[in-house]
Amino acid sequence: MRYFLSVPDGEGMRRSLVKDLRKGMGGAPEPDREFLHQYLTLTRCDLFFADKAVLIEGTAERILLPAMIRKTDGAAAGQPQLGSQYLTVMEVGGAYAHRFFDLLSFLELRTLIITDIDAVKPNDAGKRVAVPVADGVFTSNGCLKAWFGDDVSPEALLGKNAPDKATGVRRVAFQIPEAAGGPCGRSFEDAFILANPARFPLDGDQALAAYALAADQKKSTFALEHAIEHMDWNVPRYIAEGLRWLAEGNPAPVAPAPAVAVEIVAGAAGVAVNVAEVGENG
Repeated sequence: MRYFLSVPDGEGMRRSLVKDLRKGMGGAPEPDREFLHQYLTLTRCDLFFADKAVLIEGTAERILLPAMIRKTDGAAAGQPQLGSQYLTVMEVGGAYAHRFFDLLSFLELRTLIITDIDAVKPNDAGKRVAVPVADGVFTSNGCLKAWFGDDVSPEALLGKNAPDKATGVRRVAFQIPEAAGGPCGRSFEDAFILANPARFPLDGDQALAAYALAADQKKSTFALEHAIEHMDWNVPRYIAEGLRWLAEGNPAPVAPAPAVAVEIVAGAAGVAVNVAEVGENG
């Protein structure tokens, strides 16, 4: 497969860089290459055509992502707007996201991976079971283990800063407290609940209460309710930070100035136009 990558080449100019997928992915582990071959064979994939990508865990994130992009764009007036860029969203789950690392690097595609901290600890039988983040000893998330090491703890993950979460064209986003020292969610749903205390009043241990409340939610119903019926909510901090990172860097090309467009149209119509005057008057 040959991939034509559009890259800047001087002011206002671009050129195509031809890349060979066989050579670019030659160093990837065989299981990853086999997985990607099957995935790209079975699934329509926009990765080869998009300017940027978001890899997400599941249904709730996919349904609410457009609204979260609008909200984070609206809070960043005058900065690059992600909603105006060609973005592809892929639902891959935390167990498979890391298999795309080499492909994303080959494509040089700026990508945000939104995943869950998935805190676990061994039970009396030695089996790792799901627990709130404060009680966690390990993470069961394959993407986070590939990024930070198999034995990384939830406590260590919460200590990671922005540079730790980004490498090259990729950045990972996982749950963090809404404020320093505050409670932290384990999944998207309880992180969403903690980010919106006015909508979800919680008594006692907030993290534990959010964890229990999230467990009672049907993911698709929860997401659709907040995508359609109740739009007054805050984007969880970990996703807001990730989306702003994604919006920066290699933004969409700037549209031609209005005066230039007017001159082109006027020329086609055979009408003389004073471009300087049009520029002054808009």
